[in-house]
Amino acid sequence: MIVLINHDGKSEIYTFMVESKYFLLHPHSGVIFESDRKTYEFCNAVGTFGWGRGKEEFVKKYSESEWDALISEIKADETLNKIFFGEKPKPNPPLGIIKSKLSSLSLNVMEDCNFACVYCYGNTGTYNTPNVKMDFETGKKAIGLLIKEGKQVVNIGFFGGEPLLNFPLIQKLVAYAKEKTKDHNKTVNFSITTNGYLINDEVIDFFLENNFTVTLSFDGPKEIQDYNRPLRSGAGTFGVVSKNAKKMLEKGVKVSVRATILPSQLEGYYDIYRFFVDFGFKSVHLEVATINEKSTEEHIAIIKEALEKIAKDELRHYKEKGIIYTKLRDIVRSIYFTAVRPYPCGVARTYFGVSADGTIYPCHRFVGMCNFVIGSVDDFKWENEFIQKILHSTVDKRPYCKDCPIRMYCGGGCIYNNFYYNGDIFKPDKFHCAYMEELFKWGVWLYSNLDEDWLDKAFSRSPLHGVRDEAQADESKTKTNGGDAGDI
Repeated sequence: MIVLINHDGKSEIYTFMVESKYFLLHPHSGVIFESDRKTYEFCNAVGTFGWGRGKEEFVKKYSESEWDALISEIKADETLNKIFFGEKPKPNPPLGIIKSKLSSLSLNVMEDCNFACVYCYGNTGTYNTPNVKMDFETGKKAIGLLIKEGKQVVNIGFFGGEPLLNFPLIQKLVAYAKEKTKDHNKTVNFSITTNGYLINDEVIDFFLENNFTVTLSFDGPKEIQDYNRPLRSGAGTFGVVSKNAKKMLEKGVKVSVRATILPSQLEGYYDIYRFFVDFGFKSVHLEVATINEKSTEEHIAIIKEALEKIAKDELRHYKEKGIIYTKLRDIVRSIYFTAVRPYPCGVARTYFGVSADGTIYPCHRFVGMCNFVIGSVDDFKWENEFIQKILHSTVDKRPYCKDCPIRMYCGGGCIYNNFYYNGDIFKPDKFHCAYMEELFKWGVWLYSNLDEDWLDKAFSRSPLHGVRDEAQADESKTKTNGGDAGDI
């Protein structure tokens, strides 16, 4: 990536190429343009040499009239004029206590598990307190907190351990939540993360009746699933989980798959993705396990190759199947809406994890870590020091991220992973940064090749211009965070 320096010496534009396509990114607003080669080389010349010598270098290959024409074109476009020649907005940091609104709570209804996954961060699902079940009173208090502090539409996620080991409580809490949110004129949605082993017809009917979104923890082909996710007895789980997954898909359950991949399994990253696409899933999320094994340059090279292959697969089948790889879909959606991410997720802002005893943590991954207790369902306060630290630390203020060109499409990385690998919730690891840069690059490329009508239908909105072919440059422009976005 090349940095373009504007008139006051501050970097404003980053340029990059993918598959012979030229792109420009304005990091502050997240606005992306697809350009021709001449505009791209104009930006590179100025970025490399500054305005004075940059003009000399550009004119050597093109002409002074072409330089002047590009400058005129930039000044005539409100967004581009702001980006190239406008004053950089001065930060206006919020002072004092910030209060947010809850979107979701993850309830650890069962802190035990029937699996013994090799990478489990929750001590085989027990979170160091084996066989602790959430009781109905604790669940009711959590729901009361969500209603009181929540948005108009809220989500309750059931988690564990294996949450279906406490299925009767889930049934009671769903009925209670539907009744209470109705009383308060709010809408509640439900989700669950399950290993899939206990799925049966009763559970499936319950999911369908209550419009559940199901995340199935399922790692791939038999040899990988049976190694990564055995039963406590050591027996394999592929047969049962794959059968139950097929049944959920056939019956219309909204189910996505979440696979966790060991670093030693990264060579099969693309093949695992293909396994799930061929299996019939419409949403596939792949994550590298957070374990005490540092990723290497070789791992980074493998993931880069895999992401290229996945992006090209998605382009081939998106009209038939949609965008299946969730993280590419997230990048495409962000570009479509020009929706930048000042935070990596809702952790400690709009989303919290609740342990079986009602203790509140920044998210489900911190449950059981005493240094990260936020409070409890009895005494939650937005004034909590950790919550305020998160709310005040947008990605552009984080020392390791504030100068990253793709920061607004990343948000700074999972704070649990950051803490695990670096002891600092705001310091992402090297593998994450390399992955996000490659993911962003292929996400932009994929977006630039998607059919506009399909995008509008897929995201149920009128067209927003992010990356578009130059032939569409004169079509209507749409208001974004950075002004009117179009092509140059």
